[in-house]
Amino acid sequence: MLAAVMFIGFEANAQVVFSPVFSQIRLEARADFDYFHTENQNSATGTTATETPYGFHGKYFNFIVGGDLNDKFSYFFRQRVIAQDGSVSFFDNTDFLYLTYHPNKNWMFRLGKDALAVGGFEYDAAPIDVLFSTNYWDNFYCFQLGGAIAIKSDDGNQMVLAQLANSPYVHYGAFPGITPGQEWRRGLLSYNLYWSGKFGHFSTLYSVNMFERADNGHMSYIALGNKVTFERWDLYVDLIHHALSRSDWGKNFAAIGCFNFHLTEDFNLYGKASYEQNKSEVDLNTINDLDCLIAAGSRITKYGIGFEYNPSFCKDVRLHGVLSYCENHHEQSLTNTNEFTNTFTVNFGITWHMNIHRMFMERGL
Repeated sequence: MLAAVMFIGFEANAQVVFSPVFSQIRLEARADFDYFHTENQNSATGTTATETPYGFHGKYFNFIVGGDLNDKFSYFFRQRVIAQDGSVSFFDNTDFLYLTYHPNKNWMFRLGKDALAVGGFEYDAAPIDVLFSTNYWDNFYCFQLGGAIAIKSDDGNQMVLAQLANSPYVHYGAFPGITPGQEWRRGLLSYNLYWSGKFGHFSTLYSVNMFERADNGHMSYIALGNKVTFERWDLYVDLIHHALSRSDWGKNFAAIGCFNFHLTEDFNLYGKASYEQNKSEVDLNTINDLDCLIAAGSRITKYGIGFEYNPSFCKDVRLHGVLSYCENHHEQSLTNTNEFTNTFTVNFGITWHMNIHRMFMERGL
């Protein structure tokens, strides 16, 4: 999400493009059909439960505006046009709303609501383009208010960014007297250092982060995104480590890999797999989950295959399909229970982009 949106709006790769280059008004939407077959086994009750929910549903409907105010200032806004009455404020559904100052081609200053500066190529993609996600991606409240400063190399291939923003933990835990929409009053911050690099066919999206928690603690976070890209295929591997204390090192991590092979210009086949775990002793010995990304005592394995089809006669429409399988093993030492959940998923969907600005320009309006 970060590199693509921060410097070029909707560029698909992770190359650093620093100058304000976009001027657009867009609508985008995605609708999916999902079929789930889930089996749940609980050692405490000795029971097995099976569910097979399915149906059509709307997944995203976004309104996007971006442009240059002058040769130094640009702005960007993306609003999810969805309704979740009673649980979030209207501004919670605003992904991006920021102002960027470019004094020259090497420096950038930004204030507003933005994605937290976290590495990894799954995280780098726009949510509407993540067709098969990991558990940590599903639970990361990444859009936060804050400020950032960045510097890039003259050739545009290297960028280092420092960011101070609200912590994702403002949306987790009990805070007496805090009402929905007032989460910022919790006074929890994140400190983020991010590097994006490109070396020929090899690209990196690395970060080190610290997220403050409500219990006066913090989560230490390291994300190493690595990608190789050639003409017809690409492969990325994200390695993520997060720790609640020094004793957690090596116990909480995720590894994600995704391979894309473009059979034609219009048709892409991909495979994706991931492994995530939380074996934190600090987390396991508490009643409340302290790790906001994965529940204490969990080991989750996911893998799947899918396709994307962008017809040449209408590149603003994408069809996709995914077959995936997930094994979730959850153990709770306080209650001495083990729970196994296996889920097979079939997903088909359509994504539609409407570039209103381009339509007006083509018609001379």
